[in-house]
Amino acid sequence: MSRKRTRSSKNTPKNSILIDEEVKERFGSTFKHQPMMPEKGFDLKSNDLMVVPIPIRKKINALKWEQFCNAHSLPDDELVREFYASLTTQDVTEVIVRKKKVPLTSKSTNEWFNLPDVEEDEYYPMMNNINWDFLQQVLDVVTNPGSQ
Repeated sequence: MSRKRTRSSKNTPKNSILIDEEVKERFGSTFKHQPMMPEKGFDLKSNDLMVVPIPIRKKINALKWEQFCNAHSLPDDELVREFYASLTTQDVTEVIVRKKKVPLTSKSTNEWFNLPDVEEDEYYPMMNNINWDFLQQVLDVVTNPGSQ
Protein backbone atom coordinates (compact mmCIF):
# COMPACT_ATOMS: atom_id res chain seq x y z
CA MET A 1 0.00 0.00 0.00
CA SER A 2 1.54 3.31 -1.04
CA ARG A 3 1.59 6.28 1.27
CA LYS A 4 -0.15 9.51 0.39
CA ARG A 5 2.36 12.16 -0.60
CA THR A 6 1.98 15.46 1.22
CA ARG A 7 4.00 18.63 1.05
CA SER A 8 5.90 19.76 4.03
CA SER A 9 4.60 23.07 5.38
CA LYS A 10 8.10 24.54 5.37
CA ASN A 11 8.38 23.95 1.60
CA THR A 12 5.02 25.54 0.74
CA PRO A 13 5.44 29.03 -0.71
CA LYS A 14 3.98 31.87 1.36
CA ASN A 15 1.70 32.93 -1.50
CA SER A 16 1.19 30.02 -3.87
CA ILE A 17 -0.17 32.29 -6.62
CA LEU A 18 2.96 34.44 -6.77
CA ILE A 19 5.97 32.17 -7.03
CA ASP A 20 8.36 34.18 -9.20
CA GLU A 21 9.85 37.44 -7.87
CA GLU A 22 9.23 39.16 -11.21
CA VAL A 23 5.56 38.14 -11.06
CA LYS A 24 5.33 39.43 -7.46
CA GLU A 25 6.75 42.77 -8.53
CA ARG A 26 4.44 43.04 -11.54
CA PHE A 27 1.45 42.11 -9.35
CA GLY A 28 2.43 44.75 -6.81
CA SER A 29 2.88 47.49 -9.39
CA THR A 30 -0.33 46.62 -11.24
CA PHE A 31 -2.83 45.85 -8.49
CA LYS A 32 -1.50 47.11 -5.19
CA HIS A 33 -2.31 50.81 -5.69
CA GLN A 34 -5.22 50.39 -8.09
CA PRO A 35 -8.52 51.58 -6.59
CA MET A 36 -11.27 49.02 -6.21
CA MET A 37 -14.03 49.18 -8.78
CA PRO A 38 -17.20 50.63 -7.28
CA GLU A 39 -20.22 48.35 -7.12
CA LYS A 40 -22.53 48.65 -10.08
CA GLY A 41 -25.88 50.22 -9.41
CA PHE A 42 -27.26 53.59 -8.51
CA ASP A 43 -28.60 55.48 -5.54
CA LEU A 44 -32.32 56.12 -5.86
CA LYS A 45 -32.17 58.54 -2.93
CA SER A 46 -29.91 60.86 -4.89
CA ASN A 47 -31.38 63.82 -6.71
CA ASP A 48 -28.56 63.68 -9.26
CA LEU A 49 -29.96 62.41 -12.56
CA MET A 50 -26.52 61.16 -13.63
CA VAL A 51 -26.56 58.32 -11.08
CA VAL A 52 -29.35 56.56 -12.99
CA PRO A 53 -27.84 54.39 -15.75
CA ILE A 54 -28.66 55.49 -19.28
CA PRO A 55 -30.79 52.42 -20.22
CA ILE A 56 -32.97 52.96 -17.14
CA ARG A 57 -33.19 56.70 -17.81
CA LYS A 58 -34.29 55.91 -21.40
CA LYS A 59 -37.01 53.59 -20.09
CA ILE A 60 -38.17 56.29 -17.65
CA ASN A 61 -38.35 58.75 -20.54
CA ALA A 62 -40.17 56.27 -22.81
CA LEU A 63 -42.80 55.69 -20.12
CA LYS A 64 -43.01 59.46 -19.47
CA TRP A 65 -42.19 58.95 -15.78
CA GLU A 66 -39.61 61.76 -15.57
CA GLN A 67 -41.70 64.01 -13.37
CA PHE A 68 -42.51 61.21 -10.95
CA CYS A 69 -38.95 59.81 -10.80
CA ASN A 70 -37.36 63.23 -10.37
CA ALA A 71 -39.96 64.72 -8.03
CA HIS A 72 -39.07 63.66 -4.50
CA SER A 73 -36.52 61.58 -2.70
CA LEU A 74 -37.71 58.24 -1.38
CA PRO A 75 -39.56 58.25 1.95
CA ASP A 76 -38.14 57.00 5.21
CA ASP A 77 -38.23 53.18 5.49
CA GLU A 78 -39.68 53.29 9.02
CA LEU A 79 -42.44 55.62 7.91
CA VAL A 80 -43.36 53.29 5.03
CA ARG A 81 -43.42 50.26 7.35
CA GLU A 82 -45.63 52.11 9.81
CA PHE A 83 -47.95 53.15 6.99
CA TYR A 84 -48.39 49.58 5.72
CA ALA A 85 -48.76 48.20 9.24
CA SER A 86 -51.68 50.60 9.74
CA LEU A 87 -53.24 49.73 6.39
CA THR A 88 -55.54 46.91 7.42
CA THR A 89 -58.12 46.63 4.62
CA GLN A 90 -58.41 47.72 1.00
CA ASP A 91 -61.53 49.77 1.75
CA VAL A 92 -59.94 52.36 4.06
CA THR A 93 -59.74 55.95 2.86
CA GLU A 94 -57.21 57.13 5.44
CA VAL A 95 -54.55 55.63 7.69
CA ILE A 96 -53.18 56.95 10.98
CA VAL A 97 -49.39 57.25 10.86
CA ARG A 98 -47.49 58.86 13.74
CA LYS A 99 -50.75 60.18 15.17
CA LYS A 100 -51.69 61.89 11.90
CA LYS A 101 -54.43 60.93 9.50
CA VAL A 102 -53.02 60.24 6.06
CA PRO A 103 -55.63 60.31 3.28
CA LEU A 104 -55.36 57.54 0.70
CA THR A 105 -56.11 59.54 -2.40
CA SER A 106 -54.27 60.31 -5.59
CA LYS A 107 -54.36 63.97 -4.56
CA SER A 108 -52.47 63.36 -1.31
CA THR A 109 -49.94 61.12 -3.08
CA ASN A 110 -49.37 63.74 -5.76
CA GLU A 111 -48.97 66.46 -3.13
CA TRP A 112 -46.33 64.35 -1.38
CA PHE A 113 -44.36 63.98 -4.62
CA ASN A 114 -44.99 67.59 -5.72
CA LEU A 115 -46.88 66.39 -8.78
CA PRO A 116 -49.95 67.90 -10.41
CA ASP A 117 -53.21 66.26 -9.44
CA VAL A 118 -54.53 64.55 -12.55
CA GLU A 119 -57.92 63.02 -11.90
CA GLU A 120 -58.17 61.00 -15.09
CA ASP A 121 -54.88 59.66 -16.37
CA GLU A 122 -54.41 56.73 -18.77
CA TYR A 123 -54.99 54.26 -15.91
CA TYR A 124 -58.28 55.78 -14.77
CA PRO A 125 -60.58 53.83 -17.15
CA MET A 126 -58.81 50.57 -16.38
CA MET A 127 -59.04 51.07 -12.60
CA ASN A 128 -62.75 51.88 -12.86
CA ASN A 129 -63.46 48.71 -14.82
CA ILE A 130 -61.73 46.22 -12.53
CA ASN A 131 -63.97 43.40 -11.38
CA TRP A 132 -62.59 43.03 -7.84
CA ASP A 133 -64.53 39.82 -7.12
CA PHE A 134 -63.14 38.17 -10.25
CA LEU A 135 -59.63 39.39 -9.40
CA GLN A 136 -59.95 37.85 -5.93
CA GLN A 137 -61.08 34.55 -7.47
CA VAL A 138 -58.02 34.55 -9.75
CA LEU A 139 -55.75 35.28 -6.79
CA ASP A 140 -57.36 32.46 -4.80
CA VAL A 141 -56.61 30.03 -7.64
CA VAL A 142 -53.02 31.08 -8.36
CA THR A 143 -51.80 31.62 -4.79
CA ASN A 144 -51.37 29.30 -1.83
CA PRO A 145 -53.77 30.13 1.03
CA GLY A 146 -51.89 31.53 4.01
CA SER A 147 -48.64 32.14 2.11
CA GLN A 148 -46.87 35.44 2.53
